[in-house]
Amino acid sequence: MKKYLTLKNLGWLLIGMVVFMLGKSGVSKVMATEEMANSFAYIKLSPYLGLVGVLEIIGIIALAIPRISIYGAILISCLMSSAATIHLSYMGGQNVLIPILIGLFTWAGHCLRKYPTCCTTKKD
Repeated sequence: MKKYLTLKNLGWLLIGMVVFMLGKSGVSKVMATEEMANSFAYIKLSPYLGLVGVLEIIGIIALAIPRISIYGAILISCLMSSAATIHLSYMGGQNVLIPILIGLFTWAGHCLRKYPTCCTTKKD
């Protein structure tokens, strides 16, 4: 009988959640929706709105490809750490947990998908 609830599948689920959330965010930044444009104007980073969106999309594409997922994880964690810093400095810590969790889910998903046996113990 085939097991479907494995650590590797849990890693794919976490990667899927990250790809969905950052894909939606990246597309809205590239399209420069009103909400994103207002947010970036508030923190005085309006010229970089499209660049951040393109970097998010590149990161999730790289994260979804298993051979280069380490580069996607690094890019996404860099973007999410800067997002957490901006949330702390400009927004008084409001919603700072979201970029931190996305970064953690990115690395957890990458590691579970790439090294699924590192978390299990062998029984003699």
